[in-house]
Amino acid sequence: MLGPRCVVIAEDNFALRKVIVDYLATFGIGAIEAGSESEAWSALMNGPVDALVLDLILSSTWVVLPFLKRIQREPHIRDIPVIVTTAFQIDSLRSSDEGACLVHCSVLQKPYDLCQLRRIIVQAFGKSSESVGSGLEQ
Repeated sequence: MLGPRCVVIAEDNFALRKVIVDYLATFGIGAIEAGSESEAWSALMNGPVDALVLDLILSSTWVVLPFLKRIQREPHIRDIPVIVTTAFQIDSLRSSDEGACLVHCSVLQKPYDLCQLRRIIVQAFGKSSESVGSGLEQ
């Protein structure tokens, strides 16, 4: 069995970030909150981190694509699974991704159900959903 897991929740919406962190905690998944790109970067660099949930538009700017490129250049964090959340249409987002930054990311369209997010995180951990938490699906 794998030990405790840690996810960085990079979301500028404070209330949503808190809801996600509290929800994941009920399933034994630890989370580090990040309300900005710099906070997310610090959390990744200070690890250990098992996954990153990253709002596409963090702090009202389009920082995610350059941020993803920055992650890909760092050997010790480039393999961390990234889940990008967005209110944009996923197909149009992928077609506008000229640098192919989203190729290795899971993309979850807002609004999403929290158990959807948890399932994607668990998949990113390489575990079955039954092995994290009690399997309480809403």
